[in-house]
Amino acid sequence: MNPLRRKKKYEVTYDPITGQDRILNLTEEELIHADDGSVDSMEVQRKYFLDCGCNASAAGKCYQCDSLSCQVHYGICCKCQKPICLECSIFVETDDQKIRYCKTCHETISRKQRFARIGRFLLSLLSEEENDE
Repeated sequence: MNPLRRKKKYEVTYDPITGQDRILNLTEEELIHADDGSVDSMEVQRKYFLDCGCNASAAGKCYQCDSLSCQVHYGICCKCQKPICLECSIFVETDDQKIRYCKTCHETISRKQRFARIGRFLLSLLSEEENDE
């Protein structure tokens, strides 16, 4: 059964990062001559999602994992200003807001905070020894 006619319809969105179209939806239709002499129509619809799982247009590409994200899941690191997806983001909550960091910047900040705590602890031990003498 060879198809009598095939028809494909693509729904695409322009990806500003790669400069190419990205497929969001593909509809394929085939007209087939059946064994009983009738002409049958078959339609298959495939949805393609962004890497974040959404069906929206692309907002940006993560610099760490190269995944495309929609406007909701796409963000920028607060420290280095590089684009990151939701998977590569680490949120730090302050009193009134959530701050988004990439994994590299978050590790750098955490390391500095640990060194500062260790330094304060060692200074407190030295000051206690001076007070004892």
